[in-house]
Amino acid sequence: MDSKNVKTLRNAHQAFSAKKLDQAQQLVAPQVRVTDHGRGQVVNSRAEFRGWMESFFAMSSDMHLVDARYIDAGDYVIAQFRGVGAQDGPMMAFPASGKPFSLDVCEVWHFNADGVADEGHNYSDGLGLLMQLGHLSA
Repeated sequence: MDSKNVKTLRNAHQAFSAKKLDQAQQLVAPQVRVTDHGRGQVVNSRAEFRGWMESFFAMSSDMHLVDARYIDAGDYVIAQFRGVGAQDGPMMAFPASGKPFSLDVCEVWHFNADGVADEGHNYSDGLGLLMQLGHLSA
């Protein structure tokens, strides 16, 4: 049986994949700190978290999460999954390539006593993504 925190994170990931970002952003506290280690970004509020999620759909309108696995560690939940889609929009300085991608991701979330995430870490292989999309060669 999944813990409340695992259910909360799974529901947020499912909402993200369905582009229900109002629902997905309820995962985080109003004053959250999320570090995207792959892109060198830090998000410090629920509104910034919403913008961070939107940036993925700006790069890939069909992006969704697959093969998710969750590890319950009490106040922490670790998630492993793949973000898949096709790059039909710009990503940073790189134009749309039209190519499909599969990005391995690991996240670590801390949940406060109210069951809301107040800290998150997202780890992904940005270099591998750029190579898949043809923006960098091996």
